[in-house]
Amino acid sequence: MNEQSNRPDIAEEAEAEKKPDKKMNSVGKEIFEWFYTIAIALVIAFAIKAFLFDVVRVDGSSMFPTLENNDRLIVTKLGYEPKQGDIIILDSSYKNREEYYDKLAQYKNKEKLSAMDKFLNLKDLPKNLKKRYYVKRVIALPGQTVDLKDGKVYVDGKLLDEPYYSGITQSIDATVEYPVTVEDDMVFVMGDNRPHSKDSRSSELGQVPYEAVLGKSQLRIWPLNDIGLTR
Repeated sequence: MNEQSNRPDIAEEAEAEKKPDKKMNSVGKEIFEWFYTIAIALVIAFAIKAFLFDVVRVDGSSMFPTLENNDRLIVTKLGYEPKQGDIIILDSSYKNREEYYDKLAQYKNKEKLSAMDKFLNLKDLPKNLKKRYYVKRVIALPGQTVDLKDGKVYVDGKLLDEPYYSGITQSIDATVEYPVTVEDDMVFVMGDNRPHSKDSRSSELGQVPYEAVLGKSQLRIWPLNDIGLTR
């Protein structure tokens, strides 16, 4: 008699030996799918944050009473072009950082630093040149002329209608002379809390390049009792 005929469990044992391999493959596939899903979600989240919209926190009182310290805002980015009266988020260090990069390019005998060059030099970037965002209101666009007279703001010779501010607006920097014409691809901005706002009236910030504008504030989502459009 064949010896294997007395071992009916041989086939079952062989099948049992295969099952752990199948189980391990299944677990490995599930882990891969989880990592893949998370990676895709992170890429999508990054793309949304970089190009579509972002959530920012108001730091300070320069836009009071329109906005207050610690308010959370939704900012739209895609296709945005500044318009007079808009509340925008801007990178206050942009111009100084670009000047630093231009000098660094000259030092490295390059015409201009690439985006990759800038990324690789982030760790060596001076602290005062790192991105720092301000919330301000667009007062004038390229080619328009801003003047301050008798505590009021005039744009192209006309008194600016400012329902969001009822106080006086004064010059805060003797080096900035009025009237001043806004340069190409720049905007002139101010905070709604004029006595306590560092804005385009100061040479430290000055006129803001379009490239420094993160986007437009559309909606306040915090605190909950003040949820609504920002204007």
